[in-house]
Amino acid sequence: MKNILKNTFNDVIWLYKNLLHWNISKIMIFLYATFIWFLSIVPFAIIFYIFSLFSWVPFSDFINSVINSVFMTSLFWNLIYLLSLLAYSISYFFSFILFIKLYNWYLEWTKIPYLNKSYLDYKLYLKYVLLTLLGLLIFILPIFFFLVIIFVLVLLFGWVDATTNLVLWNYSNLFSIISLVVFILLLVKLYYLFYRFVFSYFILVDKRFENLSIKEILKKSYDITKWYKKFLKTTLIFLLSFSIYLPFSIVSTYISWNYSDLNNYAEYLNLKPEDQVTMKWINTYLYEWLEQKFAWKDNEVINSMQTRYYIYLKFFNIFEFIFIFWVFTMILNSVYSRLIFTWDIVIDEEKIEKKIKTVVKKEEKL
Repeated sequence: MKNILKNTFNDVIWLYKNLLHWNISKIMIFLYATFIWFLSIVPFAIIFYIFSLFSWVPFSDFINSVINSVFMTSLFWNLIYLLSLLAYSISYFFSFILFIKLYNWYLEWTKIPYLNKSYLDYKLYLKYVLLTLLGLLIFILPIFFFLVIIFVLVLLFGWVDATTNLVLWNYSNLFSIISLVVFILLLVKLYYLFYRFVFSYFILVDKRFENLSIKEILKKSYDITKWYKKFLKTTLIFLLSFSIYLPFSIVSTYISWNYSDLNNYAEYLNLKPEDQVTMKWINTYLYEWLEQKFAWKDNEVINSMQTRYYIYLKFFNIFEFIFIFWVFTMILNSVYSRLIFTWDIVIDEEKIEKKIKTVVKKEEKL
């Protein structure tokens, strides 16, 4: 385990040794992913434009929905919008595959050219889309069963009104306890499925398995992740990684929340007295808390604090982009190369050795 942690640490350090190439590659991959996203959403835009010529819903509604992430008034157009959103999400997540490609080169102590044509491999993209859709089905099933269990529990406890009253007036009731246990089991199941599934993306990019079908890739991923020791070691590496990232996440969240609170309070101060009363009536807890948090501070002080926190936020965003973004993918890559796949080979070799010894013993007896 010490060697695995050491190798993983060295793999991450390699990113910082190639900081310039790594960050330029981030920008290039972002541009590639944006281009692929644009291509994926164009068919939906064309469909919507053609139908909008014969409908009361203007084409601008679709553009507004895409830009501002808001739903439209028509159920049919919302369906098209959701499909386009799914296509956008899947296409944009293709950047994960491109980073796996980049890090595979890094693990071989080489650098991929910024304009490498393998970044725009349409066959790889199509296989990735099919694999992702299959993965969504795998993750949806336990969530569906969870919702069915909650629905049955609601029926058993007297339907929605009775269950709501029970939860509001007694937090330690049987319904809440059972629901919490089922929810925790769901999270554990989803994490385990993530562990079994996520390495299929690394197999997809692995040159040794480029001729495998989607079904064979998924089967291979489940085969190489079936040993419980691998699961425990991988989980430990994940926990250590998140514990290192946690302080940065706390600082980032703290800055973001304070900046958001300052913006809300600045807008509140600029309102007329009667509008302030209305806003406090709409959200009493928020504005009373903001008044206590920023008590006795006038507009000038609030504007100064806004500027200061804006600088903090942008500085930390740049810091995260340069030093933190996509590090976890390298950790996954390292786990796949140094633990998941290599250990599988070692186990196969041990099986072969045992078979050879068994055959030799049989021959000796004869």
